[in-house]
Amino acid sequence: MEAINYYISSNLDKNALSLIKDNSMFTVTDSLGRLEYASDSYCAILESNSNRLIGETQKILRSHLHTDSLYKNLWRTLKMGQKWNGVLSETLTSGQIIYLDTKLIPVNDEIENNVKYFGLYDDVTKTYKQNNLLLKASSKHKDFLNIMPFHVFLITRHGKILNANKNYGNLEVSEMIDTYIYDHISLDSFEILKQNINYVNTEKTANQFEITEFDSKGKQHDYSVLVAPVFNKLGGMVSITVTIQENPKTYSINEDREVGSKCRLIYQSINVGIIVVTDHKGNITEWNKGAELAFGYTKFEIIGKPLTILISKKYRKTSIRELLNVTQKLENNQDVDLIEMYCLSKNKEEFPVEFALSSLNIRGQKIYCAMMLDISKRKALENKLQQKTKDLELFLYRSAHDLKAPFSSAEGLLNLLKDEAVSDRNILLEMLDTTIAKGKLLSESLTQASLITLNRNVFSEIDFQDIIENIIQILSCSNNLKKIKVETHLDTPATFNSSPELLSSVFHNLIQNAIKYSKAPTKESISCINISVKTNQDKVVITVIDNGVGIAKDDVKKIFDLYYRANKHDVAGNGLGLYVVKSIVEDLEGEILVKSTINRGTCFEIILPNPK
Repeated sequence: MEAINYYISSNLDKNALSLIKDNSMFTVTDSLGRLEYASDSYCAILESNSNRLIGETQKILRSHLHTDSLYKNLWRTLKMGQKWNGVLSETLTSGQIIYLDTKLIPVNDEIENNVKYFGLYDDVTKTYKQNNLLLKASSKHKDFLNIMPFHVFLITRHGKILNANKNYGNLEVSEMIDTYIYDHISLDSFEILKQNINYVNTEKTANQFEITEFDSKGKQHDYSVLVAPVFNKLGGMVSITVTIQENPKTYSINEDREVGSKCRLIYQSINVGIIVVTDHKGNITEWNKGAELAFGYTKFEIIGKPLTILISKKYRKTSIRELLNVTQKLENNQDVDLIEMYCLSKNKEEFPVEFALSSLNIRGQKIYCAMMLDISKRKALENKLQQKTKDLELFLYRSAHDLKAPFSSAEGLLNLLKDEAVSDRNILLEMLDTTIAKGKLLSESLTQASLITLNRNVFSEIDFQDIIENIIQILSCSNNLKKIKVETHLDTPATFNSSPELLSSVFHNLIQNAIKYSKAPTKESISCINISVKTNQDKVVITVIDNGVGIAKDDVKKIFDLYYRANKHDVAGNGLGLYVVKSIVEDLEGEILVKSTINRGTCFEIILPNPK
């Protein structure tokens, strides 16, 4: 109970807490749904006392009067750390059912290091029962509408549904509102309906016509349609009514109609993904909007062409062999697996897809439906993971090797210093200082590399000036920095949130890199480092510019590789710094750009999105 009181008082001031306890139905529940605290008013409405309730499962959260989906949604929302609000019911010992408007809020308990759930309740039993009576009356009205022999839609001039008198097909009225009436009819009826709606828009007069639709069982239905304008008090047309009534005559369609209907159902039933329908020879007969967007061909350009036109030339033989293997399995009524292949768009771009093939037997011949999913992003992530795995293996090997070297050198130098016969100990001490400095530099680089994982999701408001000043203070011990002019330009009107540790590592490596590759000052010029930060609501742009030795054109693309060093002989380094910078920028979903000219300097530009 002490833990409960602690986090209650830490999140609410005394007046607010007193007000809640005295006037509200209020509970605290542990992560398993067991009651740990209940206000007097909550106990009173349940006709019980706190001694009987505390420690027991809070039944209202598991009410059998609600469907499982409600309970699952409630706990899924709380486990995600989000507030849940809804109406729950409870049956009292007297048999009376009460309804409580419930607000559940997850709160971290810093003492017990777990999560508790605050519950606030409002008795809405009277209102809930009144609403039920209204719903019953409303259902009678809906029953009357459903037995009407026709459907009436109120649409805009462009076909968007504003209202309807009853459900249409498998869709409820609420599901149809804000969709277009053209979405609910077949392609065969699309043009004639559109033409008549355009006629009413132009002529401002009603028009009647006939359309034919096919249901999922392959039966033909003839409909009489009346399209009429709706005018306001000033005589301006504001909307259109579409009345659809089925004619009495309904009959089975012939076999050719059945083929067309089933094909349409295959590719129209799915509104997402890439759907391609072919005949038994592999020639394309139909495809959906997703296929048009993915491949770039219009329907008129692709119909009649072989499916192989969509397969990458580089992998065509292998892909065709896999397709033949799948079709053979389909003919033998065997289960088929998903296959991966590379496709080719109209503009010759290749992209990977996951491919599933199904078949339908029509009049003794097979037609095939190819369903594809573009997996370019997944492939890119897989490739990135493979590269990161290789980098990790190299990182572990090189780190062990590089850490061993300074220790071995230091050990040898210390043994020499112990030798009393050594004449000049100062030289050995300088060599020892250099060895220790190399070991320290490597240790710092390894520490920064570990930050990428440890601080990936620890975000807070960034103080760029404080970070830059701290980095310059840390690096001030470098003799080279004393000879360099460092300028900082901050333009940060918008708050930027990110990981302070990760951004510190970015600045540290870039500034250290600029110092390391600076040129010795002359009478004509001095070494400079220019650091700039600009923020807005969407992003931050960080630039670090130096006038140092620069990077060769052939090396620019390699400098972010693990352990790569462009200046291997001139400057000491371990090749970790820029790899760490690139990894951090990628984890923060940003990009890094580099421009460099030998003996003129280098510019690093980093663009990071501002988390919403």
